[in-house]
Amino acid sequence: MIDPTKIDINQLPKKLCDGAIGNFNKSLFFFVLTSGNSVDSYATSPQIMKSLMIFMNEQIKKYEQSYGEIDMTPPQIISPLQISDLGSSKK
Repeated sequence: MIDPTKIDINQLPKKLCDGAIGNFNKSLFFFVLTSGNSVDSYATSPQIMKSLMIFMNEQIKKYEQSYGEIDMTPPQIISPLQISDLGSSKK
């Protein structure tokens, strides 16, 4: 097992995570993190999953104390294809 006190997080390669999905059963949590067309899948115990949740909640709390509440309003993405672009089907 890796000793977390000896990891230099600034030296690790990073991907921009743009999505996540997951599921669980009695023994394991399963989740997938996406980055563009790249997918990394994981399985972990309920105890480790809960420790991840606690860690992430603490990080979000510290972030919001520093930068304000994270806006969770869904972005208004305008489709590049509009109905008006289709033209008339009459000949």
